[in-house]
Amino acid sequence: MSDPEPKHELRNGETIRAYLEELARLGTPVQLWAAASDEKPFETTLAHVTPVTFSSTTTPQLEPGRVLNLSFMLDARRFVAHVKVVASGVFRIPLAVAQGERRAEFRGGFERAEPAQVLAVEECCGTLLGGRTLLGKLLDLSPSGLRVALNEVGSLSGPGRELKTGDSFALVCLSGLPFTPTLQARGRLVHLARGAGEPYAGMALEGLAEGDVKAINRILGPRFPTTFGEAFPAKKRKTDVADQLGAPTQVKARVKAPEIVERAPAPPPEPAPASAVTRLRKAGKKILLLSENAASPAMAGALRADGFKNVVEAKSYLEAKAAAGQTRFDLLILDIRVGPHWGGDMMTTLRSHGLLLDTPLILLVDHRNDGAVAMAGSLQAVWIHERRKPLEELLVVAGTVLLGAS
Repeated sequence: MSDPEPKHELRNGETIRAYLEELARLGTPVQLWAAASDEKPFETTLAHVTPVTFSSTTTPQLEPGRVLNLSFMLDARRFVAHVKVVASGVFRIPLAVAQGERRAEFRGGFERAEPAQVLAVEECCGTLLGGRTLLGKLLDLSPSGLRVALNEVGSLSGPGRELKTGDSFALVCLSGLPFTPTLQARGRLVHLARGAGEPYAGMALEGLAEGDVKAINRILGPRFPTTFGEAFPAKKRKTDVADQLGAPTQVKARVKAPEIVERAPAPPPEPAPASAVTRLRKAGKKILLLSENAASPAMAGALRADGFKNVVEAKSYLEAKAAAGQTRFDLLILDIRVGPHWGGDMMTTLRSHGLLLDTPLILLVDHRNDGAVAMAGSLQAVWIHERRKPLEELLVVAGTVLLGAS
């Protein structure tokens, strides 16, 4: 049975209240933020829903009468609405919610492990990424750590040093988990090994948010298949959700002493040609380039030549709004100025309409200065690309972001 066509806006009060009650029952995280403000979004969960209001578990102090944006994921679709603060932590039920595009692949069943991926970046200074990177398939997961099959080991900046136990990574992103947005934490390598010809690593997670821990506990037992991978950590606690009645039996780790090594193999001197899987993944990603610069067509052409076939060019706010309203983009490349307008103002307006809310953003600038860094911080950009630098740098960053996304 095919999915129904998504509606642009829903105004049925009973249905909206039923959505909120389902969020409260499942403990699904919701995000609240002010549209035209420098304040960062914050996540919370719903505690109680009445016919006219709903309350949240934890929020900052909010003055009554303030209007905030509310965003949440439900049934593989993102919803956005405007809510008014009644009291700190209490909000009026919205009169309408805007429905985003439903994902083509429903993640709730989690019938296979391939969509779950891990991207680790060694250095993260504000919105700027650098150092070594890891990309691979998630083999096993717990609130304490994870095990990942290493598909790609590279470097965004600096020498590509060998991996060793104890190495720290400032940003670890887990994407593709069912009913769960991308999880982020710090990570530390605690084990490196080679089994059946495929290198894999064990990584301890540090600084995982309380909501992310709840999300992991909620999905671990009932939805992972019995062949998901080797348990991590090896000695599980009695309170582990995988030991609950009805949970699948995890596969015990098998000791392979002759095959275990203490370090990962050194990277090849020259990059290997992209595999067929990597080329297909690149071709399926959608990129929106919002720029009116004369060099923009060459940049779009370089992205397409690198394998990203779905590159949409927009030269104004209206073109970007029309494109983002029709499809979901995996990456936005935004010029600091689009004609006479600031790109940051355009992005703020687009997000206030519920567009490109969770789309990673790369900011294009002529020179890196305090204003560019400040704009990148307010937009939560993942990278600042100076036009004077070679396009190859932009291609490496775009590939790292997109191949690590779900």
